[in-house]
Amino acid sequence: MEAMNFNFLCDEPPPPSGASVGIVGAGPSGLAAAGYLSCLGHAVEVYDKMPKPGGLMLFGIPGHRIPSARIEAGTLRMARRYGVVFHTHTKICCSAPLFEEEGDHFCTDVKGLGDMVKKHDAIMIATGSWRSRRLEVPGEELPGVCSGLEFLFPIRAARYCAPGVKAPDVAGKRVVVVGAGHSAVDVAHGAAALGAAGVDMLYRRTRAEAPCGSLEIERLEASGVRWHEGCAPTRVLGGDRAAGIEFRRRTPRGEEIETLPADVVVTAIGEVATPPFAKELGLESVRKGEVRWLNMTAIENVFVAGDALTGPSKIGKAVYSGLRAARSLGNWLELKAQNRQTEFSGDEFISREADRFPGGQFKDAPRVRGL
Repeated sequence: MEAMNFNFLCDEPPPPSGASVGIVGAGPSGLAAAGYLSCLGHAVEVYDKMPKPGGLMLFGIPGHRIPSARIEAGTLRMARRYGVVFHTHTKICCSAPLFEEEGDHFCTDVKGLGDMVKKHDAIMIATGSWRSRRLEVPGEELPGVCSGLEFLFPIRAARYCAPGVKAPDVAGKRVVVVGAGHSAVDVAHGAAALGAAGVDMLYRRTRAEAPCGSLEIERLEASGVRWHEGCAPTRVLGGDRAAGIEFRRRTPRGEEIETLPADVVVTAIGEVATPPFAKELGLESVRKGEVRWLNMTAIENVFVAGDALTGPSKIGKAVYSGLRAARSLGNWLELKAQNRQTEFSGDEFISREADRFPGGQFKDAPRVRGL
């Protein structure tokens, strides 16, 4: 199986530039940035709380969508051939308490952002989205209720033998999945594969509006999953643990209150980005494009990319964001080395950058050696 090529912008490792870059987060955005910057000859070190690089691309997406072997082979190639150093089991301390996000179980080392800033010439924050959205309905705190990320993450992570991490126990149980994105689909398939007695999916709109697409829904129905549309959950039923879910359903006669029995309720309605020190770094100003230098935060040598900046997105957009931010960081390092930062073009605002290469080639890509 072919390895993912994160260093696609150069055929061979370039000569060392003498600059050091630290990347916080080894998801698609961070790995794309690492590939770009190592092709510029920078010494790149990547820090991630998980035991393997890949982020949710590895630990949140089932292998039939993205084979884990391709990701692992690609990051191994980066390390061996391009000298990228991966610090796994390492979390850069942030404004949220430890163990509030998925994946913190793996963390055995915590480093301060201030120490990182001092160690490297530049920092890229690409921490992704590791906290799930909540339904905000009564009963959501009952045992038996979990988020899509909480359900999917252990399935991939259990093989790394982290304390307290094991595949969900749904064998013989009734499972209700709330949501209709690809994560919700993966949860439904996962529950069925783990031996659930029955799987129901609730979505507040119609199948034509479902983010996963009607084909995915048809596949689920063919596998025995029951689809319910126009349904908005109002509360989780149960005493000591979840026993069912109550919801409003739109019908030709108006809204009606209905219930479904459930031993397990999975709320797969999306994730929230949790970048470290978002306020102190001025990320809101970066999002609005109110910056002189593309993707640079309020700290001069700290940049941001991916979900940490934009919120949850698809892998392609995360990769694009990582490459764009890496190009900006590389330009900044180059001009800073010559004390020419003031020559940076004022046209490089984020609001204008999105249209510069929508799917085309990078205009400022590193040259391939020998060309």
